[in-house]
Amino acid sequence: MEKYDEFFKKVKGFLEQAEKHKRRGNNDFNPYLQMWSESNEVKLHSALICGFLDPLGNHYQGDVFLETFLECVGLKEWFGDTSNARVHQESQYIDVYITNGEKHIIIENKINAGDQDRQIERYIETIAKEQSKDSNDDMESSESETPQEQSASYDNIAVLYLAPDEREPSKYSLGEWEIQGEYLVNGDNKVRFKAISYKNEILQWIENSQANVGCITHLNSALYFYKDVVQIITNTKENTMSIAKFLTEKNMEENMEIVFEILKSKDKIIESYCKAIIEEYREQIESKGFKIVKTSKNKKMGNWSKNDLSYPLMIKPKDCGKYYFAFCVEHYIQKEKYNCYGVRIFEQNLNDNLDDNISSKIIDYLNVKFIWWLNYDKNFWRYAFDTSIAELESNLRKFLDSAEIKALNEKLKEYHA
Repeated sequence: MEKYDEFFKKVKGFLEQAEKHKRRGNNDFNPYLQMWSESNEVKLHSALICGFLDPLGNHYQGDVFLETFLECVGLKEWFGDTSNARVHQESQYIDVYITNGEKHIIIENKINAGDQDRQIERYIETIAKEQSKDSNDDMESSESETPQEQSASYDNIAVLYLAPDEREPSKYSLGEWEIQGEYLVNGDNKVRFKAISYKNEILQWIENSQANVGCITHLNSALYFYKDVVQIITNTKENTMSIAKFLTEKNMEENMEIVFEILKSKDKIIESYCKAIIEEYREQIESKGFKIVKTSKNKKMGNWSKNDLSYPLMIKPKDCGKYYFAFCVEHYIQKEKYNCYGVRIFEQNLNDNLDDNISSKIIDYLNVKFIWWLNYDKNFWRYAFDTSIAELESNLRKFLDSAEIKALNEKLKEYHA
């Protein structure tokens, strides 16, 4: 047992240290992710990339970010002068469009979305057609004409296909164009092409840009948080407070032996934990007007034959009506596994499988938004099937102290279906 004691001391020390790091600012907070999903192509990624690349952007760094980007994707010499370049988002539906009037870069940004029919072909033809008409940067739409009807120029166009990991666009998106080395080719016409990735070129661009802005704090922070997002979508973010990393750095064989032993006994450990918590709160449970009901974990309560569930530990009101709310731990009989815990409505005969008609009437009667499980951690009712078993103790206390639960049970005393 000595090695187990030592193991748990190490884990406890790690968790305490991790908590200190969190309090000192080592956390997973990211302002971008408070507004958008990490995979939001348009509002997060394309918008930020455009914002940084645009020489006229509010960063007031001119073409620094654009030059750095062109270096990372290998187009700096080809593109030429960046001082008068313009960067557009969603111009003619192109995710990111970069031009200096002579050279034109199309960036097709793909994170989760699939390719669209002839998407890249349409973008190429649009830019080529605009060149032939010597139009301004607004690129008036003229997609109705066919390529044969144009006197189009392709030599000054480059297409970058951007994805989390490097991959090529589908034939579905390319249409009549084919990938041939560093070019897309359609008959005698060809445009430059490169498949780039967030994992390589974009991360490199962000890091190089951070070096370029140096001590300009707000820009460095903006790049830092964007780098964090990119690392999330490319699975390259290092978790400095990862317990898995901690356990595999030193004494790995001994640590893993203990971990696997714990995993083998996980359900028995959870069962013992649940019983211990209930017993620890026995006095408080009884003083609050509840009682502990213990049933065999192999005995079903209700008609849940499909899932074969039982409720071996339940805290129910001592004085209740035909229907009542109880705090219980749920158990899968066939799998010998503890699933979760929460607040569920029961009948006096412990049959929780109320038919839809009765449950609907109870919902209307109580005037709450409720189906089966309740989670009272916030000021509204919601499902709680994914509740962490580690939070059993704190949520049991909330149940016992809940004025809402007490009021609902009092109201249910007067209800008869």
